[in-house]
Amino acid sequence: MTRTIGRRLAVALACLAVAPGSGFGEDAIATVVHARTGNGYKREMTKKGTFKPEYYALSNGGRVKGTAADLTVDKVSFPDVAGIAMRLLSQQNYHYAQREDQAGLLLVIQWGNTIAPNGTNKEMNVNAASSALTSLLSLQREFKLSSSELAGSGPSVPFASTESAALGYEANYFESMMARLLADNRMRDEINGYNARLLGYGAEIIESNDIRRWAGGGDRYTDLIADVEEARYYIIITAYDFEELKKHNKMKQLWITRVSVRAPGNRFDESLVAMMKGASKYFGQDSGRLIRGEESR
Repeated sequence: MTRTIGRRLAVALACLAVAPGSGFGEDAIATVVHARTGNGYKREMTKKGTFKPEYYALSNGGRVKGTAADLTVDKVSFPDVAGIAMRLLSQQNYHYAQREDQAGLLLVIQWGNTIAPNGTNKEMNVNAASSALTSLLSLQREFKLSSSELAGSGPSVPFASTESAALGYEANYFESMMARLLADNRMRDEINGYNARLLGYGAEIIESNDIRRWAGGGDRYTDLIADVEEARYYIIITAYDFEELKKHNKMKQLWITRVSVRAPGNRFDESLVAMMKGASKYFGQDSGRLIRGEESR
C-alpha cells in the first residue's frame, strides 16, 4: 500500500503539464453520474457566489482492479483524459498547481469498462435446468408418482430396476443442473454487486429492492440491475488531501465523482468528452443520487 501511494505521489509531482484533449462533438450520449463528498469536505464560496479556487496535482490511476479495457479504451492515453478533465475542472474553479506547495488536492483519474456477467452461461443453465425438470415431470406422469414420492419422502413404489434407475438418473441430473444454476446466480450477484459499488449504483439498488417491486412500484430495481449487468465504460475522479499524503503518507479521500455510459453501441474514445462533461457538474459536490442526463460527444 505504501509503495502504491509513493508511486502516485511521484507521478503527481512530476506531472506538471498535460496536453489538451480533443474537441466536443455534435451528437449526444446518455450518461449516469454519482458523486460523493466526505471527511468534512465542502467547497467554500466567494462573496460573488462563485467557488473559491482550489489547486490540485494529477495522477494516473489506470484501470480499477476487476475491470477491463477494450480496444477503444486502449486508444485513449492519460494525456487525452487529463487534458479534457483539466479544462472542465477549471470551469469549476479547480486549477492545476504549478508548484508542489500550491496543491491542496491530489486528483486520481481511473477509466476502463466493467465486466458483465456471462449472459450466455445463464441462458444455457436455465435451459438445461428447465429441460431436466421437464424430463423428471414426464417420468412422474409415466410412473404415476405423487409429488412426495417423486421427492423421495413418500412410500417406496415397487418399480422395475430399469424404471428406478431412469428415475434416479433424471432426479440427480435435475439436482446437478439446479446446483449449477444457483452457482451461476451467486457469481452473477457478486459481479453485479461489485459493478454497482464501482459505478455508484449500490445505495439505489438496495433502496429499490423492497416491497415496491411487488406492489406496483415500477421497474426501477429491474432497470438498475439491467444497467450493472451490462458492460459500461466508466471514469472515476477521486480527490485526496494532498497535505495528508505528503506529511503522513495517507490517502484521505475528500470527494469522488463517477460517470458511466453503456459500452454496447458506444466507443470509449468517442464517449470520453461527453462523460467528462456530465461528471464535471458534480466535481467536489454530493449528487445525492444517480444523475441521468445526456451530453454531447
